[in-house]
Parts: sequence; structure tokens; C-alpha cells
Amino acid sequence: MANQMFFVSFLVTLALAIHGIHAVEYEVTNNAGNTPGGVRFNNEIGSDYSKQTLISATDFIWSLFKQSTDADRKNVPKVSLFIDDMDGVAYASNNEIHVSARYINGFSGDVKTEITGVLYHESTHIWQWNGNGQNTPGGLIEGIADYVRLKAGYAPSHWVQPGQGNSWDQGYDVTARFLDYCNIMVHHKFLLLSFVITLAAIQGIHAVSYVVTNTAANTTGGSRFNNEIGSTYSKQTLKNATNFTWKIFQQKTTADRKNVAKVSLFIEDIDGAAYAVNNEIHVSARYIASYSGDVKREITGVLFHEMTHIWQWSGNGQSPPGGLIEGIADFVRLKSGYVPSHWVQPGKGDRWDQGYDVNANTAAPNVPKMYNPNK
Repeated sequence: MANQMFFVSFLVTLALAIHGIHAVEYEVTNNAGNTPGGVRFNNEIGSDYSKQTLISATDFIWSLFKQSTDADRKNVPKVSLFIDDMDGVAYASNNEIHVSARYINGFSGDVKTEITGVLYHESTHIWQWNGNGQNTPGGLIEGIADYVRLKAGYAPSHWVQPGQGNSWDQGYDVTARFLDYCNIMVHHKFLLLSFVITLAAIQGIHAVSYVVTNTAANTTGGSRFNNEIGSTYSKQTLKNATNFTWKIFQQKTTADRKNVAKVSLFIEDIDGAAYAVNNEIHVSARYIASYSGDVKREITGVLFHEMTHIWQWSGNGQSPPGGLIEGIADFVRLKSGYVPSHWVQPGKGDRWDQGYDVNANTAAPNVPKMYNPNK
């Protein structure tokens, strides 16, 4: 018996030594169990399957990134998955993955396969390095995550085909196809991530940094911002708003875009709602404190509006009407899906250049291009 126990102990020790096992804890929580999407998650996907998918995704990412030892990998002791009643699809932050129950409910196809692909994408964000402080472009970060999803075999049918897209750093599926092409061309002689980051530096990619500062943390609104919105979510929203604005404005290359190296968001004890100036967005903590609805969704919409002012051109010296400028910003907010209920309905308002929501509902999709001097 003693010999058997010794043999078992020897095998376990040998396995740990050979494989360098990196123990990670995985946890799945359905916060939306009473919603249609939460119920569908339980019935068609399940916590056990999701947990196993997180484990499989981690192993796959380590293999794909050629991270064979703990020294190669980020130190992540625990990965948590939350099914939340929220808009969008999913996001990863602070070793947590948040998936939208509303998206699960609204998905018309094989939701289990779709969410599996989403988990591979978001798990990549958990494990990928950030370029060693070099402000790696968001398009590349998202492209690497979709590349992992592609190689795992969970690419959805609506993705672009190889060779399609406008530029290699467009992000998501376009960049994923480019990375796959690179991986084939270099015959696995270089680490893919290292190769592409070097290429990015050579080509002078337009990288934007984002900073969030709450100068009103001791006020009611500043405290509510920390508790219900947060700096991490706001920073990710600024990134998403930038990418969305570039897409709406059809600014596919750095030559089309304003040269903005840094965008700063300040939560301040001021009146009003928000304003943008000198590549800074200032949001009122008083407005946050007094807002009676879903303040996280409201401020998300506000950030999409104000980010538009950061990126929109000024009319090439032609002094475009203020109503049109504000209308374009609300048009972006409208198309992003963060329209508040109090906005006017299509066809209402006194005149097309009245501004804000009235303009947003009358603006044609190509209106924003009027103020790009390259268009």
C-alpha cells in the first residue's frame, strides 16, 4: 500500500513538473437569471459548459501564444464570468468577462456556439499582454482576440472573407484575417504578436490613449459615478465610441482622422450635463447625482455624443451651424443605440437645423463626412 501511495505521489509530482500547471480558478455567475436571456443561458448553454469553455479557451490561448511556462503568462489566479442584464454583447475587465443576457435572448441562431466564440474572444483579452506600455492600437487588440476565435473554429458566418476589408488594422474580423495571413506567411518562425506590434511601430499606427479622472469623488455624483459607472467602464466606452465614430464618419485611415493622441475624461462638480474642449470631456457629477434612470446607460450615450465633438472636423474654416454640429453628435449617439426616451420622434421638431435630437433624426448617413476636409 505504501508503495502504491508513493507511486501515485510520484506521478502527480512528475505531471506538475513536466506540464508546469498554472492553476486558475473559474467562476460563472448568472446575474440575469430572471430575464429571458438569463433563462435561455441556463437552458441552452449553462454554467458548467461555460466554465469548461473558459478552461479550454485558456489552454488554447496559451498554446496559440506559445506561452508554455508561467513566466510567459500573465498572473491571473481567477477568471469570473457574469451574465448581466445589459446592452451590447460582452466585454472583459479586471479578469472578469461580462456577457449580455439581452444579446443571448435576441440571438437567432445557435446561441451556444455563438457564446462559445464570444468567450474565446473575451478570454483573449484576459490573457493578452498590452504591448509593454506602447499603447497598442485598439484595432490590433480586438483583431488578436478575433484571431483566437478564428483559429478555435468559432468564426461566425457574417465575418469578412480573407482579403476583404479596408485596412489591416481595421480591427476585429478584418484584422483577424490579416493575422491569419501573416501567420501562414512567416511559417511560425516568429511570435505573431511580436511580429505585428513591430509592424505597427514601423507603419506609425495612430494610437490614442485614454485617461479618466474623477475630481468630484467626494460629492454625491462623484460617488455614484464610482459605484454605478466606474473609470474602467468609462475608459472602455471612450475606446468604443472612438472606433464607432471613425466607422460612422467613414474615416478608415489615419489620414482621414484628426490627430488626437490623448483623450481625457473628467468627472467634475459643475452644472449642466457635459462638454468637450481641447480633447477633453467634462461630465457633471451633479447631473450624475440627479439622474433618475439608468445612469450608466445615460452617461454612455453622453460619452458617445461628446466623443463625436472630439473627432468631428470643424468645417474646414467654414463655421458650420452650431445646430448641425450638435445634431451630428446626437446622430452618432442615435446610431450607437443609446437614445434616451425623451428625444423627439422622427419627423418632429420645428426645422431640420434645430440641433441635437431633431437634427439626429433627420441627418443622412453621409452628413458627418461634410466636415472632413479629405472627403
